Amino acid sequence: MIARMTAAIGLLALAAALQASPAAGPLTVGTISVAPGSSASGWLEVPAGQGAADPSVRLPVTVINGASPGSTLALIAGTHGEEYTSVIALPRVAARLDPARMRGSVIMVHMANPPAFYGRRIYYGPDGKNLNRVYPGRADGTISDRIAHTITNHVIERATHLADMHCGDGNESLRPYSYWIISGNRKVDDATREMALAFGLDHIVVDRDRPRDPAASSFTSNTAILRGKPAITTESGGMGLTDEASVQAQVDGALSLVAHLGIMTELPSVRVERPVWIVRSEVVRAPVEGIWRPVVEKMQMVAAGTLMGRIADPFGKVLAEVRAPFAGEILYVVATPPVGQNEPLAYVGQISETPPAE
Repeated sequence: MIARMTAAIGLLALAAALQASPAAGPLTVGTISVAPGSSASGWLEVPAGQGAADPSVRLPVTVINGASPGSTLALIAGTHGEEYTSVIALPRVAARLDPARMRGSVIMVHMANPPAFYGRRIYYGPDGKNLNRVYPGRADGTISDRIAHTITNHVIERATHLADMHCGDGNESLRPYSYWIISGNRKVDDATREMALAFGLDHIVVDRDRPRDPAASSFTSNTAILRGKPAITTESGGMGLTDEASVQAQVDGALSLVAHLGIMTELPSVRVERPVWIVRSEVVRAPVEGIWRPVVEKMQMVAAGTLMGRIADPFGKVLAEVRAPFAGEILYVVATPPVGQNEPLAYVGQISETPPAE
């Protein structure tokens, strides 16, 4: 009896191990199929919509499939049109990965939103939608919906972990930080926190307010999290620039994640040992359309009620003064004049060196 019980326990353990690490085999993303120990780059096709004004789009993708099974990390760049640092970073990351020495895989979406990138569009695609607000997308929607649907079904569904790599768009002066999204799934939340630390940006926004409905997940990383896959959003760079420090932070963070997940352990780690937690945060929005003139800068500490800037009309008449909602640090500030009603002006975060409770 004891022998039979021992054998049964052994079989259960073996089955669990096989489920956690499936046998090595081809990894297919769209029409790109990559054998173990090799890599390939190609295009993930987003079908056309209705009419000539809504054409198909191709997303540039690299798939690096390790020789041995393990985690699959998705790295997504270029969600917004003038967020360039991650687009520049991913080819450098790919050059450092050797599939012959990898346990697991990496899927890279080099540019998630080509219509916004090539159209030099801030925030919105040609359909007027923010790609990072329409997930999980719709196959029969406009171009942003269809891109989100394609990434959800061909990238997020293939991955076990995800990093959505952003920076301040072409109008945002931004300090580096990442998001730890708390979903209520303790196992996923713990793994997500560890990913945020592993990426190496020392300011981490604690975000408890993302949607909880997988059918209306809105955000790229939240879509993964609500499907049980740990995921982070990172921010490094801004103002449409590609300064070396901001690009390299994306490279170093991505490689550190690959090492953290055990996919290629010899890569260097930039794990944060003393993080600064942003325990409360708020995007301050424009009460009116006008010409924005900020008087604060990124990384500046402000008291509650501090004047952050003014909005004027084209004749110079001040329409509104905008003040800090609470004491904290300016995580980003819009640094270009045009602003529409309800569009972001600044992001304020209340900092703590004490780890927050989940």
